[in-house]
Amino acid sequence: MEVRKFLPGDRVQQKKGGPVMEVIKYVTERDILTGTTLSDTNVECVWFDEGNRHTGVYDQRNLFKVTSKSGLFKT
Repeated sequence: MEVRKFLPGDRVQQKKGGPVMEVIKYVTERDILTGTTLSDTNVECVWFDEGNRHTGVYDQRNLFKVTSKSGLFKT
């Protein structure tokens, strides 16, 4: 089991770029047939673009924590 790097509410961004997102929760990926855990490092995130809410699931190894104090909405 890999260490979880983020907490719900943390601001993150993909290493390859993209919007600043907020962590919602960790999502455990399981094998449908056997029920065994395949990965517990996936993070569900939310971000807003032009007033529209988007969500996505990302591997925590592809994210870094953003220290900016700005919100998710562009002002």
